[in-house]
Amino acid sequence: MTAQMPESTLLVWYCRRCDKSCKVQPPDPEQVACRCESPVPGLRPTKVTVMHPPKQRPMHVLTDEDARLRALARKGAKVRVTFEGEITDAWQWSSAGNRGLGFIVKSPDGRTHTVNVQQPGLHIEAIPTDEEPTA
Repeated sequence: MTAQMPESTLLVWYCRRCDKSCKVQPPDPEQVACRCESPVPGLRPTKVTVMHPPKQRPMHVLTDEDARLRALARKGAKVRVTFEGEITDAWQWSSAGNRGLGFIVKSPDGRTHTVNVQQPGLHIEAIPTDEEPTA
């Protein structure tokens, strides 16, 4: 698959003295080449299609962590997401014969996350008291 280069069509009048472009519509100063003091434009314009090179995307330096996460950001990649937190609320629910348990977990940065324990692949475990971080 090849990318199409953007293009634009200009109307160009050529000088009858020097045979260079003297008037361009829409105005594009890069396309005017005539340097005559009093150019003599032709009666009819010529249609000219100009191909524009693709714009360069700005580049920036990635940290090792950003590069690692971008490498994982592919559809279908299998990942394990873990974080530690404190349960601030828990509840049981039932609806139309289904039953479940939900948690609200507060992470160390102060954000709260709702956790549905019925989500496939989810595993919740307690942190042993000897591993608990002290604040």
